[in-house]
Amino acid sequence: MAKLRVAVVGAGLLGTRHARVFYEQPDAETVAVVDVNGARAESLASKVGARTYTDLEAALNDTAVDAVAIATPDHLHSAPVLTALDAGKHVFVEKPLATTREDTEAIASRAAAGSPIVMVNYSQRFVTDHAWLKGVIERGEIGQPQMVISVKFDTVYVPTGMLGWADQTSPIFFMSSHDLDLVHWFLGAEPTEVVAHEARGTLDKRGVAVHDGLNVLIQFAGGVSANFHSSWIHPSTYPRVADGTMQIIGSEGAVSYNMRTRTAELFNTRGGQTVEFSGPHTADEVGGKLTGAFTQSVRHFLDCVREGREPWTSPRRTLPTTLAQLAILDSLRLKQAVRVA
Repeated sequence: MAKLRVAVVGAGLLGTRHARVFYEQPDAETVAVVDVNGARAESLASKVGARTYTDLEAALNDTAVDAVAIATPDHLHSAPVLTALDAGKHVFVEKPLATTREDTEAIASRAAAGSPIVMVNYSQRFVTDHAWLKGVIERGEIGQPQMVISVKFDTVYVPTGMLGWADQTSPIFFMSSHDLDLVHWFLGAEPTEVVAHEARGTLDKRGVAVHDGLNVLIQFAGGVSANFHSSWIHPSTYPRVADGTMQIIGSEGAVSYNMRTRTAELFNTRGGQTVEFSGPHTADEVGGKLTGAFTQSVRHFLDCVREGREPWTSPRRTLPTTLAQLAILDSLRLKQAVRVA
């Protein structure tokens, strides 16, 4: 079978990962790297034997491409997604889908036809730890989920050093997209209403005009209440750049997960247990290749393209998460509860 030929848009941290993972798959190849910074594109392209472009349309016109992997900054997903779809190319796009209602509606509308294939890279669904949590909930081991507490935070290095566009996004997009998607997936229920509060000042004083963090209360269908904390001002002395925890409390038990230690605790009416996870997580190098949830997400995309089926994380299936994020911004602006729509 012919290899899927992929153009990667964005040669930053995640674009580098995209280019490498597609390059390492036996049934795919990275044929082009596109970035407005030509030198950066050339540096990445040389590592995977790809051609270099500073414009996606030029890449699509000059090179045989079957699919486009988009790893541009959070607020710059719409244009390359729509360009690729208009050219009839399959799309693998980083989360979040978009950061504005206009961009979200444009992508969702264009992707609604189901062909070409479009997949949002919510790779954390493919982490074995999270699949175990999903199983616990589906088997009814904590009864009916009632409440969720999700905490996610980064060190201040992320918005002040790692990203040059932090003021164009929010930790609710950059960090907590995965958490929102996981809770949506775990519960099998859609978010219906949000109330959000922000804290700011620390990053403003450092010349980055964005909130320091948010606390968000989201009501899900069925009456589940979920608290999401998302911030990025932990000191750089913290032992991890990113960290977090999650707990799901049900009518007959509770299960919690610690991101740093990769341990889960389950307590229900039958007793309790602690589970320690090991092996690759998101993108760990094993035997000279990147292995883990990110690679499994790419594998799912390749399978869906080959079989012509809708990905688990298509725009249609993950749209409730994006709409909840937009409702959070509306709640901050209006200073009131907002329905998700």
